[in-house]
Amino acid sequence: MAQKVEAQGGKGGSQWDDGSAHDAVTKIQVGAGGVGIQYVQFDYVKNGQAAVSPLHGTKGRSIAADPFVISHPEEYLVSVEGWYNPEGLIQGLKFKSNKKTSDVIGYEDGTPFSLQVQDKKIIGFHGFAQDNLNSLGAYFAPLTSTPLTPAKKLPALGSDEGTEWDDGAYDGVKKVCVGQGQDGISVVKFVYAKGTVEVVGSEHGKSTLLGFEEFELDYPSEYITAVDGTFDKIFGSNTAVITMLRFKTNKQTSTPFGLEAGTAFVTKEEGNKIVGFHGKVSDLLHQFGVHVLPITN
Repeated sequence: MAQKVEAQGGKGGSQWDDGSAHDAVTKIQVGAGGVGIQYVQFDYVKNGQAAVSPLHGTKGRSIAADPFVISHPEEYLVSVEGWYNPEGLIQGLKFKSNKKTSDVIGYEDGTPFSLQVQDKKIIGFHGFAQDNLNSLGAYFAPLTSTPLTPAKKLPALGSDEGTEWDDGAYDGVKKVCVGQGQDGISVVKFVYAKGTVEVVGSEHGKSTLLGFEEFELDYPSEYITAVDGTFDKIFGSNTAVITMLRFKTNKQTSTPFGLEAGTAFVTKEEGNKIVGFHGKVSDLLHQFGVHVLPITN
């Protein structure tokens, strides 16, 4: 159930309400004029479908600010700051997501207000408008709905050396990128899917002139079910490095990345798919582990 926060500002003009039946706000467009904010317009998303609100206010001689774009689902709108004058006209607005803050649009002048609820995100707006924006209120929803089954983190395999890294868990894996060094796997990078968004993970390790070899999946119908590999001590070192990785999906098995040498390992959980990776790394990869979720049709 969404929480409605009352509109701040004046009650002049006509009441409008975009409702709370959205998953998130994805874009905000604002026009400012000589007497403050003349209009607002919002893009929303619901179950992957985009919806654009009517224009609230009038364009008139306003100057449109750059749109404030929110990269749903990993980014969400957390608050709005604003100012209104004694006549009840919104003078300025500033929007904040969990990742960035907009410039002040309009004037930072008049009575300040804030639309924010702890641990919730904005999913809709309402207010009053005529020739200008008179007031603005918002609907808030909990940040995350608890998934029915949280992802399970399986222990990383290899040697206890290097710095720990963890990409976390996603909906699935779209691409695997592996780079080799002289003595073993030197760097890994993964492209994940989160809802409709493609998330490119960080590089873990040190790139070499050999670059990356890639293994692309036919996501979402294809998913990784297991990873096997080998780790071995290299000459002149007391710790082992990952020397080979191979990825098995529900449709195929990748070619081995690296050379099969040393102790063999397999990481998997029956009935589960791999949705994230973690491990330990220095200039080479020392340890490799996975996050898994149950396979659902």
